Amino acid sequence: MNNSKIQSGKFTLANLKLSFSKIRNPQSAIRNHSVRNHSSCPPGETAFSDEDIMAARLRVTKVLPFQQASPPFINNLWLAVVSGVLLVLAFPNWNLWSLGWVGTAPLIMALAREQKFWRSFALGLTTGTIFYAGSSPWITYSMHNYGGIPLWLCYLLLVVIAMILGSFTALFAGVLGYAVKSFGGWAILSAPVLWAASEWLRLQLTGLGWNNLGYSQAFQPTLIQTARLGGVYLVSAFLVSMSTAIVFSLIYLGYRRGWVVFSIAVLLAIATLWYGLRGVHSYGSFPVAIIQPNIPIDGNWGDKNFEQQMLLRHFKLSEEAFQEEAARSHPLPVQLLIWPESPMDFHYESDAQLRQTLSAFVQKHHVYLLINSWGAPKASDAADRNYNSALLISPSGELISRYDKIALMPFGEYVPARGFIPFMDKIPTLVADVLPGKNFTLQEVGDARLGTLICFDVTRPEIARRFKNEGATTLVQLSNESWFGPTAAARQVLAQAVFRAVENNTDLIRVTNSGLSGQVTGEGEIVYEAPMFETATGVFATDKIQEARSRTFYTRYGDGFAIACASLSALLAVAAIIFARLKKKEDDEE
Repeated sequence: MNNSKIQSGKFTLANLKLSFSKIRNPQSAIRNHSVRNHSSCPPGETAFSDEDIMAARLRVTKVLPFQQASPPFINNLWLAVVSGVLLVLAFPNWNLWSLGWVGTAPLIMALAREQKFWRSFALGLTTGTIFYAGSSPWITYSMHNYGGIPLWLCYLLLVVIAMILGSFTALFAGVLGYAVKSFGGWAILSAPVLWAASEWLRLQLTGLGWNNLGYSQAFQPTLIQTARLGGVYLVSAFLVSMSTAIVFSLIYLGYRRGWVVFSIAVLLAIATLWYGLRGVHSYGSFPVAIIQPNIPIDGNWGDKNFEQQMLLRHFKLSEEAFQEEAARSHPLPVQLLIWPESPMDFHYESDAQLRQTLSAFVQKHHVYLLINSWGAPKASDAADRNYNSALLISPSGELISRYDKIALMPFGEYVPARGFIPFMDKIPTLVADVLPGKNFTLQEVGDARLGTLICFDVTRPEIARRFKNEGATTLVQLSNESWFGPTAAARQVLAQAVFRAVENNTDLIRVTNSGLSGQVTGEGEIVYEAPMFETATGVFATDKIQEARSRTFYTRYGDGFAIACASLSALLAVAAIIFARLKKKEDDEE
């Protein structure tokens, strides 16, 4: 560039305007600016040299990912679709867990390019709907095979549910896109905070915390130990931070800020791995026996002979578990026997014959027995509805405690939106209309205290945390995922059980009707995993009261991290709105 050009005030101002102006449509900005300067320059002076134009085009290339005009919305939509597919593949039964580290990157890139709230919202809704529908198609299995709902309606309901859950991913996307528009590229770094906030808000508003991103890492114990600090939400934020770092470093490739953010992400990953490798498990000495009876959902229920055979199967497997422990070189006398949630439809409190049979059995073996049964309604409850309960019977044959399930299964034990959406009133529950429990009842079993979770309870982190704070030495999950057939449902439930154990540094014993029964240690290691749709038994050692492990940061303070993320997200959204209005006002005044 020659001296005459440098001394030209018009030329210098033109370059400054070109370099630092808003570049919503950079190519047209160069064209239009060139035309204006040519028309205003004195005859014989050139507004831009070929080198200047080339440099400007290179700058456009650097910032192209942030532009709204190019690439078009349809390309960003494809990126949103790719993110949805990657997230599906990260979860069971695909189990490509490493994709969880990069699964949100295409969506974040699309949002950085789009920068319009409603378009970003649509991109997030696309990703969320694909993800929830693609990772949970097993919902249709139970509705169609056991609920008698036409298959077309099952898939319609699946899409509706996926869109409802996906609307929280859409909210994440809308706020992030708008924040980038208001504050520029640095706002991309808010993605992990916004994502964790959206997952927490989804659970608070819908009661469904299903398949948070962090659950994709459940079977990699080293990677999930940070759940002791901030629950599954912190693990989700970590995964999104990896995707965010990739996007940010690609956008600012060649700039110092890009390398700094990428380096910090690498250090964060190393710190997470180091934290995950430091735990050492200590095994307890309280022996617990479990059975997996594999009772068929579509059995000949109503036939007394069939029902008697299924009850005898429970007793036979229980005897086998006792014999298995007795045959060991250093046997421990089993003190607790656990039966799973199953289609047996026990009515212990109103069935005198069942009470006598179970009383004789526990007295013979001198064990506590934890079973699942319908719990009788209280005086203030509707007489035609029962509780889904866990009953503890003492070695003397007496009922000593009852826990009523708190988190009910949608469509299984209640139908969401009844009374709000007209056609929902016509959809029956698969099992029964169940009353939700309200009390966190610990069950005292000799030298141990049980925090019992029934099926869907395990998806609610606050329930397990409350039990631990009340003094539970062991968490127990009674479950029956045979309703969902040979699908990913059982493994996805197991993934959530793993997090409840890690979050609270407490062993969890999972007892199911048809598969994936076993024990999860407080470090997330799966000691044993019974196969699907087979009968099985197991004996595990867990903690006594004097062996109880300390409470974690998460147990003590709960969802503090997620709540902080939600608060920061709200502040970011408000600040973005205010900034955008002030910016528009300045533009109007000019």
